Amino acid sequence: MPWRSVVAAALVAAVGYAAVALGTDGWSVWTAETARRQAVLSSPKPLPDYPLDDARGGRLSLSRSSQPLRIVDLIYTRCPTVCLAMGAQLRLLQGELAAADLLDQVEILSITFDPANDDAAALGNYLRRFGAVEPGWRAARFSRDADLADALDQLGVIVIPEPRVGFVHNAAFYLLEDGHVAEIVEIDDRIGLFEAIQRRASS
Repeated sequence: MPWRSVVAAALVAAVGYAAVALGTDGWSVWTAETARRQAVLSSPKPLPDYPLDDARGGRLSLSRSSQPLRIVDLIYTRCPTVCLAMGAQLRLLQGELAAADLLDQVEILSITFDPANDDAAALGNYLRRFGAVEPGWRAARFSRDADLADALDQLGVIVIPEPRVGFVHNAAFYLLEDGHVAEIVEIDDRIGLFEAIQRRASS
């Protein structure tokens, strides 16, 4: 479905946050969210060189990128709420990066935490849904389930099965630099993410 405005993305985000609140007893699961993010950023360690399989059957790495910067978001393609908001924001961001001549500095990588359902075809459909321009924006899945669990733990991502919507999960954009998490940005702060990219691309 084409996304025509930031308003649409904001509405989806609001619905998504409501779904998370519903599935987590009024946000009680997320009370340590700030602490988790601070823990990730306070001692930035290189992410493991875990293999990923992308939507075109190619192989890439979690920590090694062809560009100096990488934006990572954790999604599942059946998500009716938060992941749609993230995809809409990233589509707008990719256009802004192109306008600022920054596409050669940063790549976007959407990684699924639902490999049981998100095969290459599902990942490809996810990219097409948002009009992603490849290869600057890729979608991938972990090659090994154990690597997925470890990466979620290192990034402070919580994923809880929820029969009504599939999963509830916390969400953020992770800006990686040289394989390290450099910044964690809220999903409704695309301007802040763009400015962080500008600072680091020009440094």
